[in-house]
Formats: sequence, C-alpha cells, structure tokens
Amino acid sequence: MRSQRHLSFAPIGVTARPRHLASFLVALPGIALVLLDVFRRHDQMAHWGRPVLFAYAASAVVSVLLLGTLVHATATASGWRRVPWTLLLLCYGGLACGAQSYLFARYHSYINRRSVLVGTSMLPSVGQQLVADIGAFSAAILPPVVGAVVLAAIVSRVLDARSSTTRHLDLTLAAVVSIAACGVSNGGGEQAATPDVLYLSAFIELAHARWIHHDDVGRIYPGSRSPIAIPHLKTEPNRNILFIVTESVRAADSCVEPSKPCETTPFSNRAAKNRFILQQMRAVDSSTAISIAVMWTGLAVDASREDFHRMPLVWEYAHNAGYKTAYFTSQNLFFGNQAIWLSGLPLDETFSATNIDPNPTYETGANDGALVTQSLERLARLGAPYVAIVHLSNTHFPYEIDPSDAPFQPQRVAFGSGDRLHVHNRYKDAIYAQDKHIARLVEGARTLPGGERTVIVFTSDHGEQMREWGAVGHANTLLDAEIHIPFWIDAQGTTLTPEERSTLATLRDVPLTTLDVMPTLLDLMGLDGHPDLAPIRTKMPGKSLLRGGSPPTTPVIISNCSPIFACAFKNWGAIQGQRKVFATQNAHKWSCFDLAVDPHEEAPLPPKECADLIRLAEADGRGSPF
Repeated sequence: MRSQRHLSFAPIGVTARPRHLASFLVALPGIALVLLDVFRRHDQMAHWGRPVLFAYAASAVVSVLLLGTLVHATATASGWRRVPWTLLLLCYGGLACGAQSYLFARYHSYINRRSVLVGTSMLPSVGQQLVADIGAFSAAILPPVVGAVVLAAIVSRVLDARSSTTRHLDLTLAAVVSIAACGVSNGGGEQAATPDVLYLSAFIELAHARWIHHDDVGRIYPGSRSPIAIPHLKTEPNRNILFIVTESVRAADSCVEPSKPCETTPFSNRAAKNRFILQQMRAVDSSTAISIAVMWTGLAVDASREDFHRMPLVWEYAHNAGYKTAYFTSQNLFFGNQAIWLSGLPLDETFSATNIDPNPTYETGANDGALVTQSLERLARLGAPYVAIVHLSNTHFPYEIDPSDAPFQPQRVAFGSGDRLHVHNRYKDAIYAQDKHIARLVEGARTLPGGERTVIVFTSDHGEQMREWGAVGHANTLLDAEIHIPFWIDAQGTTLTPEERSTLATLRDVPLTTLDVMPTLLDLMGLDGHPDLAPIRTKMPGKSLLRGGSPPTTPVIISNCSPIFACAFKNWGAIQGQRKVFATQNAHKWSCFDLAVDPHEEAPLPPKECADLIRLAEADGRGSPF
C-alpha cells in the first residue's frame, strides 16, 4: 500500500480505475500543451540538434509535472485552501499558456528570458496587450482557463477530496526551482522549451532584474501608446511614399554621391542614380529605438515620455488622409518593446522578422532579402496610393554578410584590440550585401503600378563606431561616426513640384538632423500645414526638407538617454550646424568639435568654444553625464 502511495497522486483507499483515470487527467494539460507546441513548431524543431531537443524534452517533463500538480492540488484541496490553488491555476493557464499562444500567433515567437529584459517587460506587456487587443487576447487566454477549471472539477469528483496537498506544494516549489535554475540553451535553442516554461523562466528573470534594478525595469522601454485622435484629413493623395530605413549604416561607409565610384553601395547607386542627396544629415542619437521614435513622431529626443506615447505615428496620419499603409521589417519586434509600442496601428499590410524566422536574433533580425521579397509582393497587393516603411536590420553588429560575395578582406567578427581592419571589412561586406536588396526594392517599387509616382526616401537609423574610440557598435557615444548617416530622396518626373526639387537640390551640403524627417513625410502626404494638425504640429521642432529643413543655426539636443528609451551608459550633448559638443559617463569634460574642419573628431576644441551648447546640453535638469 505504501508503494502505491508513492507511485500515484491518489490517496489511500482510491480504487485502481479512478486512480488511473485521475493520473491521466492530471497529466493531460501538460501533455496537450506539449503536443500543441510540437504541432505549431514542428518545422522549427526538425532543425534542432540533440542538445536542444534534450533541453526541450526536459522542459516538457517540467510542464507535465507543474500543470499536473496545480490541477491535482486544486481538485483535492478543501475549504479556504482551494482558493489560492484555484487562482494560481487560473493565472498559470491564462498567462503562461494562453498569453504565450497569443504572442506566438502574432509574432511566431514566445516570450523568453532574454526577450523579457531586452525586448519587453513582463507585467506591463500583459496589461498592454490586454488593453490593446482585448478580443484576440481573450480568445487566447479563455480556453486554457476554462479548460483548467473544468478539468480540476472532474478530477475532484474522481479523487477523494480528503487528500492532503502538502506534497503538491513541495512538488510545485521543486518544479519552480528547477525552472529557475535551468538555463535555456543559447543560439538556435533559445526557444527550446515549452511555452509555459519559457514564460515562467522569463518571469523569474524579470523578478530578479527588478530586485537588482528596482524601478528602472519597466521604464527602460516604450510602453503601449494612447495616441491623440486625428480627424479625417481632407487631401488628395497623388503619390506613393516608400520610406526605407536601414540599421547602423554610417555616412562614411555609404556612397551617398551616386556620380562617384562606389565600393559598398554600388547597386542602390545604379537604381537611384538621379536622387537628391543630403550629405550632412545627422541622427539626434545613436540608438535604434530612439531614432525610430523621433523619425516616426517628429518629437525631439528629450520630449516627455507621455508625449512619445501620445503622439501619432506616420501610419496614423496616412490612414486618416486616405492612404493605404504598410510596415515591413526584418527587425525582431520583441526588441526595444516595439511590438507593444506599435500595437494598434492602422496597417493594411505588415510583415516582421518572426514571420520569416521563428527565432530571429535581437541584433540582426531576420534575412533582409526575404523581407524585400515579401515587401514587393505585398506592395503589389496593396495598391496605390500608399505610405509604406521598409525597415532593414542585417547591418547591425555582428553584421550579416553573403560569404559567397564578400569583397572586403580580410574580415572577421570583432574580437578585441587590433581587429579594426578586420571588423571594418566585415561591416562593409554587410552593407554591400544589404545594398543588393535595397536596389532590388527600389527597382521593384518602380515597376509596380503607379511606380513612377513613388517618392523613395532612404536613410539609416544611426551610424556605427569602428573602434574610433575603442569600441565597435553604437549607443554609448555620440561620435560623428555614430550619428552621421546617409540620406537621399528619389523621385521621378513630376512627382515632386519644381519648387520642391529646387529646394532639395540646395540642401546637398547643409547640416540637417532627423528631426526634419517626420515633417517631410507629412509634406509628401500633403499634410504639413494642414489646419487640423496645427496643435500636433507645434510639438514637432523640425521643418520639412521640401521647404528647406530646419535652419542650421538652430541648436538641437542629441542624446542616447531619452524618456522613451533609457540608456545603460550616460551620454548626451548638443549640435548646431557643424559645431557639436558631447560627453560620456566616463569623460571628465565636454568634448567640443567643429565638424567642418575636423570631420573625424581628432582635434577637440577648448570647451569654451561650445559654452552655449554646453548650457543647452545641461539644461532641464540633465547636467553633465560625468
């Protein structure tokens, strides 16, 4: 009799048939979850190696154990003891199982330990998804919640309710500890666990982060938006707008001037050889999340967090002006909480990294070539007039290259001091590989119906440091290598008015910033100056490039520390024309430069030469980063 007690959940006195039925019922939720997950991801799992499959099998055992324990404890507890077990079962079924199903349906990926810290925060995400998409979210969480309650009720009728639940608590705690201690393997196996194990593991990781970082966690990234309502905008759309944004491409390694021989971007040069070029465009930061927030809202980098969450985005203006809208990105939308921040947009077509690859990296995302193919197919289906953004990502570190066509040698991923030539060559190979896709996108957009009426705007979110100050990458400084970016506009025939063409031609060598991007997009839609947008437009400090852009005499804050995206490493400054000042956390003074005579920032000026910019950079309570 003692051995039977150890082998079964059933208490003493329960007959064999009910005991076996109860054992099957308590194991059923975990088994069903594993089978459903295998059905969803069998193509992905087919490419997993043995260590990854072993990790998944271990997580499947934990799922069966944990879900079974919760069901059994809920069924056999009596009196007030049943309440906490029921609530725990409902929360676990609804969130760890249902919420993960919802996320997979939208992004083809589950929340895991890394995404909860890098790309989103757990508790705000649950609440924001619930508010933003209540119908789909409810449809995902209700079945496991209802199923759990019904199953617990059935088990309670089969088993003797007098069973003690002490051992169930022990088992539950053991399972939780096992999950917390279990590191989900890196690389291709980062999602190699059942959805509930991934969710619980992420929750534990977030709890640990909150313990360490306190209130900073949850305000690192953007949250859900509550945009200001836009009225129906009376306009007559007469041109398409295709905005191509790439990742981490600096002006120094991109041939903006099409008339010169070009090594890194020869394909787009040929595809848009009559484009208008803006040689002195600079981002106001060197961080992707901040860059896109600035370009898609028109707000300054130091705008309030509330304003960033209330400001309409490009697509919302376009939709209310009668344009069809699209957003295609090879970025992983879990990164920087983009999935939450962009939820609820009026998009007619959308496609992201997790539609291409179920496990895209947070760094380089999914394949840019696959994204361009999908973008052209969906633009053809979308029809004109449209406003579409294609957001590429493979030029992010560690830089995706085409090994069969990599002309810059020798090259390798960064390893440390002395690798500048090698990593720079790899970076240029990544730009070269991506440029083929950009050229294909430009040429393909021109061949679509209405292609001759398409205005193509191209830029990068920010630049990249190549060991100029010892590092590879971006976001930790405001070196010109990290904020000086390529920018051009390509429009055929009479798509632009003679006045617009003339104005763009005069901006070739004028210092400009990405604050002017959003006003330019509005102008291309025929909305800049629209009286119904006046209250919103006053929040945008920039000016349309079609109207000359912002005067170079206007000083602008530059920063990687924004209310919309916190910085891990303090650095900020200000820029006015070609004069710039910035500092980093480890600096002991402000660095002042005149980019007109010192474009590589090799000869800093005395700080007094930037005294006015220093006062601006330190205003509004910012002080100095050091």
